[in-house]
Amino acid sequence: MCGWVKSKHKIFYGDCLYILNKIPSESIDLIIADPPYGLAKKKGLGWAYSKHVTLEEEWDLFSKDGFFKFNKEWINECVRVLKHGGSLWVMGSFHNIYQLGFIIQHIMDLKINNSIVWFKPNAQPNITCRFFTESTEHLIWASKNGEGKKWIFNYEDTKNKISDDLNPKGKQTRNVWKIPLTTKKEKWAGHHPTQKPEELIRRIILACTNKGDTILDPFLGSGTTSAVAKNMGRNSIGIEKERKYLSIIKKRINPLQKKINEDTEIEYINV
Repeated sequence: MCGWVKSKHKIFYGDCLYILNKIPSESIDLIIADPPYGLAKKKGLGWAYSKHVTLEEEWDLFSKDGFFKFNKEWINECVRVLKHGGSLWVMGSFHNIYQLGFIIQHIMDLKINNSIVWFKPNAQPNITCRFFTESTEHLIWASKNGEGKKWIFNYEDTKNKISDDLNPKGKQTRNVWKIPLTTKKEKWAGHHPTQKPEELIRRIILACTNKGDTILDPFLGSGTTSAVAKNMGRNSIGIEKERKYLSIIKKRINPLQKKINEDTEIEYINV
């Protein structure tokens, strides 16, 4: 934990396409993006044995053509703000990851370094009982090379500071990571339907940045990227368009309000 390292964190409230356009070119060291998966239904999706309804978030609702256009636009802006030698990580399921990969590799012409499979041992059951249970998500790690600079990869840190049942400590880390779904302990600040576990974000930051680097999350959600970046001595910029999640973000970045001036500078900006 690097809480003693003073870091700066900006949280923008607004649409990511508008706000990304305001960020200077080649100013970001790492981008971690957990974009909409395009799974939402107009009336949501119900479970035959429960009153619970899921997949009804409006921010995840797109037409087929609108989804491709949106993904192409935000990725294009992310490539612009990324430094040469910087990394772009995007995550998703089979519903969107292939489209994201196509845009990254063939339209943006970035180098894809790895595809990571995140195995969730406690994955939720398939509520329709019409498919195999989805127990994985996928992450693409791409880099923006050029001007004599290549991507950061902290090899020794990945060997010695990442471990799970599939990745013994001291060995080369494989591209399959076993990480449980976000625990209740990490959801103490409030509920977000797609909150990612801190360990997933920690591994990305550990591998691809150094202390003092700046990390951008254009879909901040519950604030995991900013919270982990702060704990690891990195700076962060987060963008979130849903007002209801701002209070969760503030709590997670700043769990001890009285210590705000000791180890961090946080700026919340409404756009």
